[in-house]
Amino acid sequence: MNRTLSVSKTYFEDVKRVQNEIWQDIDVRDKIVIDVGVGESTKKLIELGARVVVVENDPQRIKELNVPIIICDFLNFPFQTRIADIVVFYFTLHEINPNFHASALSIASKIAPQVIIVEPFPHGCPAYEEFAWIWKNAMQSIGRFEEYKPLNYWETILKKVGFKIISRKIVNWKVNIPQEVLEDMVRVTIEDWKKKGVSEIWIDTLQKFLEKKPKMKWSDIAVIVGLFL
Repeated sequence: MNRTLSVSKTYFEDVKRVQNEIWQDIDVRDKIVIDVGVGESTKKLIELGARVVVVENDPQRIKELNVPIIICDFLNFPFQTRIADIVVFYFTLHEINPNFHASALSIASKIAPQVIIVEPFPHGCPAYEEFAWIWKNAMQSIGRFEEYKPLNYWETILKKVGFKIISRKIVNWKVNIPQEVLEDMVRVTIEDWKKKGVSEIWIDTLQKFLEKKPKMKWSDIAVIVGLFL
């Protein structure tokens, strides 16, 4: 087998393993789940048998999925009563101003008794830490947030709001991202950044990062499940 194809195959097997480990032991079947922000979590929750309702402020992002949608910023969620079983924040909390993390989780506690947080936890891979630093600054250049936090940060806020931590884990990547996968991702990212008006400084910095052909794994992933007391 071609070595590049072999590496890619191993990488995509790792993608499946990571996804399986994230959702392992989390029961969503037949439960009403509020998915904050449409994405790969939406498809996975449907696959796992959840009755998914998406909260999204960009309706164009959900046009290919046949699920109910509440069009709003989650911080302005229109309901303050129990309408669901679980709220899922899958790679979305780091895009919210940290000053409002507690507010977001407080809102979640009013609409569902259980919350699931899945967040990147960058450490241990210098190449990814550099990549995350570039991404954070790119988002700051357009007034957005990309604030990665450690697992204990999310635990502290959950407890402060009134949740009991019922499970916690870190899911690790084992395989480096193949260069061709990273190149495709950076190409799509740069196209998106240009549309959003990201500073050319950070677009150029990302291109130079790619030229170094970094040996990079994706971030570790923190998974925390909280139950509101």
